[in-house]
Amino acid sequence: MTDSTLDIPEGSADDRPTTLDETLKKMHELYVQNRVNAVRGQHFIKTLHGYIADQLEARLHPDAVKMGIKVIEEAKILGSHKSKDVDVAVVHPQSGPLVLVGVRSQMSSVGKNVLTYYQDIVGEAVSLQERYPMTVHSYAYLHPYSFIQEHAATKTKPARQQVITPDHTRYAKMYRAIAGRDDKLYRTVSGIYDEFAYLVVDFKKSPALLRDDIVNAASPDTDLSIETFVDRIIDTYKRRNIWLDLFI
Repeated sequence: MTDSTLDIPEGSADDRPTTLDETLKKMHELYVQNRVNAVRGQHFIKTLHGYIADQLEARLHPDAVKMGIKVIEEAKILGSHKSKDVDVAVVHPQSGPLVLVGVRSQMSSVGKNVLTYYQDIVGEAVSLQERYPMTVHSYAYLHPYSFIQEHAATKTKPARQQVITPDHTRYAKMYRAIAGRDDKLYRTVSGIYDEFAYLVVDFKKSPALLRDDIVNAASPDTDLSIETFVDRIIDTYKRRNIWLDLFI
């Protein structure tokens, strides 16, 4: 999920990064090449989709693959009221979604839109959890460490640019509040994700710098790091599905 839906050519599967460092490097390249397209386009955030999907697929047990379990990007999943395009899904051919992951980047107008998007992702969790309470529901959200805000010319002021640094501490606390669905009460709790990753990335650095230090300081009691995200998803799945362990 991105700020808008401008399509950008995606390249071949062979171009997909295989590590988090490579993923951030690729996203940095896209951002430097064309900041507007990086903000508005799909290829930028799909780089992160691909990394998460590939990490989950690499952890599937061979027996799970034989059973027909697949990791699907842009999966159409039926929620409580309508279908939703979920960015990454681990799907059983008979039982349906076992793991669902939403991914969003918000690269501009953060202060203006973040609360609206916050409501959206909580509502998405409610809709999907009502239909699939046992599924592991997770979300990854990316903000830039800073971004350039364009100001159009007015009668009294010329056009100008302003560097904005979002209140990452506040946002980390917001996302921490919707992370960590209780292992024993998951059947009755909705609107809270099992696992959440909040990425603050400095795209002005080369290579792009992941600022987990900011997130950790704001949320010391809850792990919101993308580096542990897939491991946390799998650990949650294993605790919840002790009779059907599909991951290695």
